[in-house]
Amino acid sequence: MVGISPNNGVNGKAKQFSGFGPHACLRFLVFFFVLYSVFLTVFCRETSAIEKTVYTLAAYPTNDPKKVFYAIKPLSDHISSKTGWEVRTVVTRNYEEMVQRLTDGSVDMGLMSSSSYVRFARSIPGLSYVATYMEMDEGGEITPFYRSVIVAMTSSPLKTAEDLKGKRFGFTNTYSTSGYVIPAAMLSARGIDPRTFLGKIFFLGRHDAVVEALRAGSVDAGAVSDGALAAARRRYGDVFCEIAVSEPIPLDAFVAGATVPRGHRETLREILISLSQDSVPMEAFRRNLDWPAAGFRALDDSFYDPLRRAMGIRTEK
Repeated sequence: MVGISPNNGVNGKAKQFSGFGPHACLRFLVFFFVLYSVFLTVFCRETSAIEKTVYTLAAYPTNDPKKVFYAIKPLSDHISSKTGWEVRTVVTRNYEEMVQRLTDGSVDMGLMSSSSYVRFARSIPGLSYVATYMEMDEGGEITPFYRSVIVAMTSSPLKTAEDLKGKRFGFTNTYSTSGYVIPAAMLSARGIDPRTFLGKIFFLGRHDAVVEALRAGSVDAGAVSDGALAAARRRYGDVFCEIAVSEPIPLDAFVAGATVPRGHRETLREILISLSQDSVPMEAFRRNLDWPAAGFRALDDSFYDPLRRAMGIRTEK
């Protein structure tokens, strides 16, 4: 027969409750702390995953797309190493694709040719100027300018713009500053309409393609940047004749699209202008593209106003 303890009943329950003493409280606090630590770790991991930043940096194909990719990839990697962002690298098929992808947000940042920048920047929602690409000129000075050159072979009888009448001519792309916009303006300033004065016109896409077409005799003359001409002379010797040389042209603009918040744009600017001439990204530009790359400088959108005026684009007051 089971006996009944005199502590059963109300008094017994009171005794059991009172057993939640200091040791039990300590166990509860330890359990709560462990639970909180696990929750905090998971929460931080989830938050980190949500906030992970992935950007796409693009360049346009002034040269062999593979060379352009390997030239620009170290810049993407450098930005990643400084920020912790994942920065992917793409080379667009042409200037038009660069504009389209900055517009639709599939590209977040990159280098725009100066003529594309002045023509389209204000029509791309949220696009902002970050910095200007710099080069070293033949005198050893770091400059934000370059020039366009109309060129033929030295073996050719072509010596002046007037000699180009009816001749085969190679441009790069209608969006190219030094490969079309400026040389066409140079001819127009001489009273020459390229569409009617020249013979057959070829749009060859890249500056190096114009050089190779000249060497092969596929075109009689063409338009390239002074940097592309200098690279061609280093490779092939002094076999090119300058027919006309432009006034200084602003170099490419590094831009950020609407997908890049203001704080990140400022971070990008700081990273770019801190690049020295002998930095890995600038060395990659020189090695792969033979450009005299010398870093970036934070100027202003208004720096491109002279080019806007030259292209007949209204500048904002």
